[in-house]
Amino acid sequence: MTEIEKTIDVYYDMDIAQICQHFNKSRNTVDKAIAKLVKDNPDKHWKYKNPETKRITIKAEGVEKLSTYFRKEKHEVSAVETELRYENEKLKAIIEEKEKAAAQIEKLYNERLVLELEKNRQSFLLETQTKESKISELESENQKLKEELNEASELRRKNDEYKRKEEEYNSKSFFYRLTHKI
Repeated sequence: MTEIEKTIDVYYDMDIAQICQHFNKSRNTVDKAIAKLVKDNPDKHWKYKNPETKRITIKAEGVEKLSTYFRKEKHEVSAVETELRYENEKLKAIIEEKEKAAAQIEKLYNERLVLELEKNRQSFLLETQTKESKISELESENQKLKEELNEASELRRKNDEYKRKEEEYNSKSFFYRLTHKI
């Protein structure tokens, strides 16, 4: 069944004049349809005499059955059904717009999140690079200081050795000093 053929109408108890007006049918056509309805469904008791209006009235279920009968005959769509379909289409359009807006908001949020993450990553990389360059600079400076320290200790050791040799040399006799030079 296509969407157009589905019944969306809201039915209520109607007398014969209301049915004629609602479905835009003649009294004769409605009488024949009611006769067929009662004949096909005798146990449903859809036709009764309303004590308030003293008119023959058809229950809502019977009116719904009549509407399907009239539609089968002429493929007509009632005014209420047309209005409900129009409202349904408007609601679908509104829902679709809201879904589009939600999708667009989510897309923008994701784009902003990606930009924030990229910005944070770039700043982290920059900080890391700065720290690494500072570390390498300090390591090279440390290496230079170690080399200078090693040179200084080597010079001290040589100086101590020369002093020791000088003391030894000075402690020797005059003749030894004449024959041996430092």
